[in-house]
Amino acid sequence: MKYLIIGAGAAGVSAAKEIIRRREEDDEITVITDEKYPFYYRPRLIEYLSGEVNDEEIIINGKDWFEKNDINLKLNEKVTEVKFVEKKVITDKENYGYDKLLLANGAHPFIPPIKGIEKKNVFALRNLSDAKKICKKAENANDAVVIGGGLLGVEAASNLKKNGLEVTVIERANWCLNRQLDENGGELLVDILKREKGLKFKLDASTEEFLGDDKVQGVLLGDGTKIKADLVLLSTGVRSNIGLFENTDLKINNAVVVDKYMKTNIDDVYAAGDIAEHDGRFYGIWLPSMKMGQTAGKNMAGEKFEFPGVVSSHTLKVAGINVVSAGNLDFDNELEHEVEIKEQACKRVIRDKDGNAVGLIIVGQFDDQDKLLAEVKS
Repeated sequence: MKYLIIGAGAAGVSAAKEIIRRREEDDEITVITDEKYPFYYRPRLIEYLSGEVNDEEIIINGKDWFEKNDINLKLNEKVTEVKFVEKKVITDKENYGYDKLLLANGAHPFIPPIKGIEKKNVFALRNLSDAKKICKKAENANDAVVIGGGLLGVEAASNLKKNGLEVTVIERANWCLNRQLDENGGELLVDILKREKGLKFKLDASTEEFLGDDKVQGVLLGDGTKIKADLVLLSTGVRSNIGLFENTDLKINNAVVVDKYMKTNIDDVYAAGDIAEHDGRFYGIWLPSMKMGQTAGKNMAGEKFEFPGVVSSHTLKVAGINVVSAGNLDFDNELEHEVEIKEQACKRVIRDKDGNAVGLIIVGQFDDQDKLLAEVKS
């Protein structure tokens, strides 16, 4: 059996690991990636911006792991076409046949149509090469602007601050992490980040233009405010890498549509991770990508295994501050909400009609956090 995997991220390598456990003696596994580096922990790219993390600290499985497990790893090789009928994948270097194919080629940053977006020193962060370029520029930069106050934007801003830059976060909404936090939590988080981390924020603000000649020198907001910047980082979301498949028979919505086995509508073709959409949902984060990859790998190797799904849950340190966002956050206020606010902390518990906790938001520390989280996830 010839297994071919496009992508060496969380989904692709998780699938490969499942196939390895079930492989027959004559099975071949090939993994193709357009990156220069083997499997690394992508969430730590944000920490890389601090200048305190090196390549070795984020690589999970190096070239030697692929060699040891008899996986044909193709680095820095770009897939240019997939011929599903012929079961062939064409790259800029070679052609590959397959019996089972996994599409795990991920996503790319969304680049908003802002005037001046083409200027030098305007970056997006998706891979290790991007992180290296941003860090190199940070060495001789003074003022950075992060466009987007979501989870990754705030983390990136905090790490650029650690790297010695003055950092301003621009967010269109009235508070940061508006997909994970309610207004109380978002406002408290911003207040702490200003006071304890020295970050600056422009909320309820639109970005109109990146100023400067060939290099960015500032950011113009919709209200006419100008913010000095010699480095801009876009944190404005991602889009699935579906371009290769748009003129094929593959079923695509916002991403490649898969069933509970990670199978696409084409025989022997699976998809997992940021390229995949399951039950109308696109996850775009690490843990679901791993679980989708594991599901795909098991089924490619002949098992009948259903994707278990993932409860939307974030328990993390945002710039060193405890933040929890889990379950049904009920932003439409259809359920019962219990809110507790104290100095430097706030909590919202969302309960169903039977009184069960189905959603949880916390900023700061509460003694009953673990108990409530267990109830939400049960």
